[in-house]
Amino acid sequence: MRRSDMVREAPRCDAGKALSLARELIVSGDTAMAVGHWRVAGLNAVHAGISAADAALIGAAGVRSASQDHGTVSELLGSRVPEFKIAQKRQLNGLLKVKNAIAYEQRPVTEVEARVMLDQARRFVEWASGVVDRSLS
Repeated sequence: MRRSDMVREAPRCDAGKALSLARELIVSGDTAMAVGHWRVAGLNAVHAGISAADAALIGAAGVRSASQDHGTVSELLGSRVPEFKIAQKRQLNGLLKVKNAIAYEQRPVTEVEARVMLDQARRFVEWASGVVDRSLS
């Protein structure tokens, strides 16, 4: 797939909507943790990371990923969002690498794994929030 096929334009005002969803998913993950639903908490963390990546891309570049492969979003962030550094890449890629195993292969998730995923997602959402705030001001 050509790089130009991996994106579609998005109005910058949608960045706040994607960020709001990411925050809701963190809250939902925390709720799942409180009742011992580790896999649900982990899956919420993964989806929070994906929504936060969308928010940062939309806010900074006015685009979002159109690829079915969530892994391409990391490449797009690297090429379109100057603030996307190694720490953010590690956080996002750490979440994305477990997505299929958790969502489709029914792999169990431990409490520690779920907590780590939520912490990664929380940091990534915080970073994306800063990108969105700077791009909309």
